[in-house]
Amino acid sequence: MPTKTKTLLGGLSLIVFAALALGVITHAAWLAQLDAAASTLATRAIDPTNTAIFKVVATLGSPATVIGLTALLCLWLWLKQGPVISLWFAGLQLGGSAITEGFKLLIDRSRPLHQLVLDHGASFPSGHTFCTALLVFTLWTLCLPHIQDQESQLITILIGIGWIAMVAISRVYLRDHYLSDVLASVCLAGGWWLLVTPVQAFIQTKMRQFLPERMLKSWPHQN
Repeated sequence: MPTKTKTLLGGLSLIVFAALALGVITHAAWLAQLDAAASTLATRAIDPTNTAIFKVVATLGSPATVIGLTALLCLWLWLKQGPVISLWFAGLQLGGSAITEGFKLLIDRSRPLHQLVLDHGASFPSGHTFCTALLVFTLWTLCLPHIQDQESQLITILIGIGWIAMVAISRVYLRDHYLSDVLASVCLAGGWWLLVTPVQAFIQTKMRQFLPERMLKSWPHQN
């Protein structure tokens, strides 16, 4: 994707995120109606089987689980491709997670009542959805260039979108987040990814300048 297109889409994603955040802060009626409608649909779907499934999905999509998986992925990248690419993806995930927590503290939205799985902290945006989206973006970046068949690429993309959607739906179903929380997280994750990745080459060049030479010499292609 061209850099200008990434910048445009990233900017649009952040504009939508800002609109949702403003709606939360001002207690906008349109946002309350959107969240209420989603909550009503989720309530109608409640049964023991769905609850059990979405509890598992929420656990797999939790920030702790996703950051743990990211750490394992970055360790593998360190061993296979060197520290620069490993630290780059680790920084994307951790930096984005820090931004999400910052917005949680700043906006300080209370979580929905009657949670099916008790969760603490602020509600907006959803850390589960944000971290999951970033991990999916990372896997797409690493895997798609090695998939030659277009149908297989499409299937890979759809699986990723489906998993992000499942995690987002689980948070609304379990009453741990409002619909606007998870939508905002997808927009924030997309904006963060699309605006930061165009400067990947520049940042990685700076990283090579500061990392010890002995750390880089085992990966000559990075020098």
